Amino acid sequence: MIIKSIEIEKFRAFENVSFYLGRRITAIAGRNATQKTTVLGMIGQPFTISKGHPMYGCKTIDGYNFRSQFKEKFKISPEHDMIGQHKWKLNLHRGAYENSYYSVESIARRQRNQEPTLRFWNAESRASGAGYIQLPVYFLSLSRLFPIGETGKTQAVASMLTSEELKYCIINYRTILSIHDIGGDVSVGIEKGTAARTFAGVSDENHDIFTNSAGEGNIMRIILAVLSFKRLQEEYSREYKGGILLIDELDATLYGFSQRKLIDYLWNAAKDYKIQIVFTTHSPIILKCVNKYQRREYQEKGIDLPPFAYNSSIVYLEPQYGVDGKRTIMPRNIFSNSELNIVMNDINLTAQGVGNRISIYCEDTCASLFLQFVLSRALNINLELYMNFIDINLGWTNYIQLYEKNVPEFKNNIIVLDGDVPSKPEFASKARVISEAGNFLFLPLVIEKEIFILLKEHNKFTQFQEHYSSVTTFNYDICFSDWPLESDQYNTLDYKNWYKQTEGVLGDYTILFRFWCDNNQENIQEFITDFIQKFNVLAERADVDALPPIEVIRESSLVEEEEI
Repeated sequence: MIIKSIEIEKFRAFENVSFYLGRRITAIAGRNATQKTTVLGMIGQPFTISKGHPMYGCKTIDGYNFRSQFKEKFKISPEHDMIGQHKWKLNLHRGAYENSYYSVESIARRQRNQEPTLRFWNAESRASGAGYIQLPVYFLSLSRLFPIGETGKTQAVASMLTSEELKYCIINYRTILSIHDIGGDVSVGIEKGTAARTFAGVSDENHDIFTNSAGEGNIMRIILAVLSFKRLQEEYSREYKGGILLIDELDATLYGFSQRKLIDYLWNAAKDYKIQIVFTTHSPIILKCVNKYQRREYQEKGIDLPPFAYNSSIVYLEPQYGVDGKRTIMPRNIFSNSELNIVMNDINLTAQGVGNRISIYCEDTCASLFLQFVLSRALNINLELYMNFIDINLGWTNYIQLYEKNVPEFKNNIIVLDGDVPSKPEFASKARVISEAGNFLFLPLVIEKEIFILLKEHNKFTQFQEHYSSVTTFNYDICFSDWPLESDQYNTLDYKNWYKQTEGVLGDYTILFRFWCDNNQENIQEFITDFIQKFNVLAERADVDALPPIEVIRESSLVEEEEI
């Protein structure tokens, strides 16, 4: 949307690090004291709406300017924050700014008869007109909010909501909090307390803003923040190019259901109102929700695009210690469910166990090896991150019996049967069970038999000998010395014995797999498409990483999305 990535040359515990933001939502996670709020400050610092801009003077619904105030984000230490020891760069999407990046560094603010103080400014120019990027930004901190009933004297702020805006607030408020009924004359109120504390809430016939919980107040403040950008988009349709919403401690005071609903709301709001939303969180539920959006997008677009091309991102801030004991913070982007599991263990300071994966069952080792070959070749991924191939030999009837007995392992994982199973007489009575199960597949071949038949054709063997086999002495006569008859004259055991001998001579079974696949591309494509579809249904159910598509988006599609 606006920011692609951030590169930090130096800022406290950050040294020469970088990470990517999502086009719509980005979750910043980490243990305490990992500078999560500092990251929000660095992101929001270069944005403002200055005098002369059409949107100058516009305020958020709760009465703040669309700019990121220095004091909201940074607490400067006179002892440790030295002038000149802060420098970072935001890399921007096309159209956000006159350049493709914006650099910031700390400089001295000099005042007569006073010691210089620290300020942040454009690293490439000290000129008065070389100021900030003219896009609206709003920093919303929920980390220290508590119920309005626990504060002192407050002053009401007029929200001036239209009837449509009020309806928007109430619908989303009820949806996120699962409130089934609000009666009477409903209104949204805003109260400002001391120390820049702002409260928002709903008043109806049963209670008012002063009895709203902290969670209710937090949700309404988030909704009002989004609505503030919605207003800009509607009132300044030509000038509005998008905005940035920064939320500190998104999950503060919210229970699990509302956390999930809130992420859904922010995802759609970011899309509808062109807001790039970045928030900090400790919540595993929120991280799982964001990762779910990531996994869906990888299914649709593939996994080969630049990280900044995706709509969601998770950034984990990990403390590390050098040999001298110096503590630094290392940010890294999290892309998969398995990586996220490692992160959540690190947050909780627990050892990493085996991540959740879909298990794959085949009838024998040869079938398992063939399946791994075709999937690795088509998807170009590390299969071990997505699935676990179980080393077990069971016949197709055994798998069906286990499924019919409702053994969870064989209902929630993939079972791949040999290609000749549908032709067996006893299959007819089980065809409906397999069809309705959703987790059974058939290999597109009977491996040993089909490769035997293919190589039995002289022209195909010549092709194999010239372009696949590296064993120059392996000719047709040697290959079929014990099998001189036509292909249909042999049985299953014959094919298996031939395959075992041929594999031993070649020294590499993948040569045989590759040759058959190259000669049966349509069958392989159909099988892999079916496999991905069934796998991803199970992955969605198990909340684990789904497989990407066979084909990914072309570069031209990415270029079109680059615009704000």
